[in-house]
Amino acid sequence: MIGKHIRHIKRYQEIVSVLVKYGFGYIVKDVGLFHLLSLPRQIVSDFSGNGNDQKSLGQRIRLMLEELGPTFIKLGQLLSLRTDILPEQIAEAMRGLQDRVTPINAQSVKQIMQQEFGTAVTDVFAQFDEQCIAAASIAQAHHAKLITGEEVAVKIRRPDIESVVENDIEILWDLASLVEKRYEWARTYQITDLVEEFSLAIRSELDYTMEARTTEKLYDFFKSDVNVIIPKVYRDYSTAKVLTLDYVHGYKYEELINRPPKDVSNKIICERLVRSFLDQALICGIFHGDPHPGNLFFFPDNKIGYIDFGQVGHLNESMKRDFGNLIIGLMKGNTELLFRTISTMTVMPDDLNERQLKGDLEGLREKYYRLPFKEVHIGKVISDVFAVTKKHHIGIPKNYTLLGKALITLEGLITSLDSDTNILELAEPYGQRLLIRRLDPSELSKKILMNGYDVVENSMRLPSLLRKTLTHLYKGKTRVEMKLPQLEVLLAKLDRAANRISFSIMLLSLSIILASIILGETFGSRSLITNVPIIGIAVTIVLFMFMIVLLSIFRSGRF
Repeated sequence: MIGKHIRHIKRYQEIVSVLVKYGFGYIVKDVGLFHLLSLPRQIVSDFSGNGNDQKSLGQRIRLMLEELGPTFIKLGQLLSLRTDILPEQIAEAMRGLQDRVTPINAQSVKQIMQQEFGTAVTDVFAQFDEQCIAAASIAQAHHAKLITGEEVAVKIRRPDIESVVENDIEILWDLASLVEKRYEWARTYQITDLVEEFSLAIRSELDYTMEARTTEKLYDFFKSDVNVIIPKVYRDYSTAKVLTLDYVHGYKYEELINRPPKDVSNKIICERLVRSFLDQALICGIFHGDPHPGNLFFFPDNKIGYIDFGQVGHLNESMKRDFGNLIIGLMKGNTELLFRTISTMTVMPDDLNERQLKGDLEGLREKYYRLPFKEVHIGKVISDVFAVTKKHHIGIPKNYTLLGKALITLEGLITSLDSDTNILELAEPYGQRLLIRRLDPSELSKKILMNGYDVVENSMRLPSLLRKTLTHLYKGKTRVEMKLPQLEVLLAKLDRAANRISFSIMLLSLSIILASIILGETFGSRSLITNVPIIGIAVTIVLFMFMIVLLSIFRSGRF
């Protein structure tokens, strides 16, 4: 940790200063980063956290993340999905995070592309527009035309963004571990696991070979569906830092709302939008994680197009089954199925109150049981499920929260386009298909065979594992690990108490020394050093030592 402080000391100081600026100085002090502030800031800043306007908490967090730059903006965008952790008003504020960046100049863009392709831009593209069509904190896009004539969009990663992100991730790991040691809620929600999830997500977003692979999978999945357009990836013109795809341009979402074209039916568009998304999630197993209006295009004959697959979710067969079970459990009023499904698809805390959780799930069941699909809104269902999991400190894996957020976004879009379209009504056939597939004899036989194989495999390993365990016990090599989550807090309190005792002793010592000097000068015999201002010198030395100790205690942040 000390090494990280030294390597990134300037960035640490910047982050700590911004935390204090937006009213989170008490966290800085609690986790022991007080000493990174300048002395004037230490003196004038409020570290109590009592003077903050709680109503503006979400706004302050959003402004703070925007000021800290691209890594923290991306972190906020991830956290905006986590309504299982954050209050809805804070998550909502996070969704307003903006990438306020200046586009890379044309010369830098050409230099990056020349490094990636090993040749000049003019040798690769017949036409390349220097003015970017979109700019964000990680990349920007340009319109171009290949020598073979295809119209393309070229996505270029910003220079040095990888080192910026990697440095910030190291600091985030450090901060997360400090916060977990200090706060119970941080341990409950496993903040370090959240940072790990975030680091994997942003690293994959930085690598365009992964986005290219995902886009190609969905392109192949929809290639026989003329009503869904996924841009083609041009591999020969793409690298880890540059991604070249078909240039997709059609009607924007705002046009469908404000100036509906005559060759487009909003009702058909909504149905195809929902079905294409459910096809991605529940059949293909890869879905667009951010289907907001900027990532969608619409075409004559009610065709739809998706762009920008930097943020995607993945559902394997068991995750699809669990998601289906969740909806079936709510619609069929099966509390036991709901409980089993949530147990399977989430991370349950050790101190979970099962009876209370089942009671809350029973409340959800009563709310939605026997309601017609047209009266049930998927966004409200997801929000209610997240509210229950948050109440019981149940961790939801990223892909489920991403799916939930995408469905909520999608429902908002189709409600504005056609209020009669209902996601759950269109999803019912998918649920039935998943149920029929689950009961298919071939699927059941596969499951039985796999479970039987696991039983046999584990049974064969049992003797060797038992022998190894007994050997370790016999040799005294068995290690017992104990977790004492409050130990760091206790040590901090002891450190604070020791500092106060030291301060008191220094005050007492100063008083005794001064009293002794004064008594000696007043009643003692005269000597050769009578004319030396001994009281002044002694007081100066003692005060100097006193100030050194006091400053040391003050800078530790534990007084």
